[in-house]
Amino acid sequence: VNDVLDKINQQPRKTNDTDFSRVRSYMLEGKGDCWRQLLLFCSFTDPLIGSAFKRYGRSHEGALRLRRITSNNEATMNDVLTQTKQVFQRVPCDTFREQSDARVKFFDEKVLAQLERKKQKHTMVFIPSYFDFVSLRNLLLKRESSFVSVTEYSSVSEVSRGRARFLQGRKDMLLYTGRAHYFSRHFIKGTRHAIFLGVPECSDFYSSIANMLSEQQADGLDLPTSCLTLFTKFEAHALERVAGKKTCERMIRGDKTSFMFLS
Repeated sequence: VNDVLDKINQQPRKTNDTDFSRVRSYMLEGKGDCWRQLLLFCSFTDPLIGSAFKRYGRSHEGALRLRRITSNNEATMNDVLTQTKQVFQRVPCDTFREQSDARVKFFDEKVLAQLERKKQKHTMVFIPSYFDFVSLRNLLLKRESSFVSVTEYSSVSEVSRGRARFLQGRKDMLLYTGRAHYFSRHFIKGTRHAIFLGVPECSDFYSSIANMLSEQQADGLDLPTSCLTLFTKFEAHALERVAGKKTCERMIRGDKTSFMFLS
């Protein structure tokens, strides 16, 4: 989309027998983008969409941006039926470009070390970004960790084999990408611990993943469950849809870096 917006309203290199008396003066001056109407629609607010609108919305009449504010009562975390502690951990990050590396580094130094020390099994890591998945997968391969992965590029046999090994406890972790859940909506059985490596853009994904933990309790098994979400200050829009506007502001701007909610 950015490439298309960057190419339109440019002056042609050849005249092609154009009658310039019929061409408006502002087009000849290279100001056609100032007279263009740019309309961008999205089901939810995204920083990349907002950046594109701010960069290419150059109308001389100004710009208008409308977005829906999610109240605390409308937050997706209220739809979590699992009786577990929902922990949100803010990852220190200075720039928008560094947030992906910051999340993976925090997971490696803080979370993964703790999982290996406890020898924790049945842990699903939900990864909204495929680029984060590649970084985390390479890290786990380097550490020789026990895991399987379910992505949008996995075959049916690979998905079935990985889910079976995860359910039976032969693999400790399962990496699950956001696009795989968007297209297939797998219900991962055997999940007792959920870790979000970033806040899902589609807020419904948070409650659907967290509610996978409820099956263990419904079967009468008194097994410990947990839900951890790693986020940065640059994920405020996605976090607002999950936690609500007032709660999001406190989590982004507050002095504390860890927040816990009981469902």
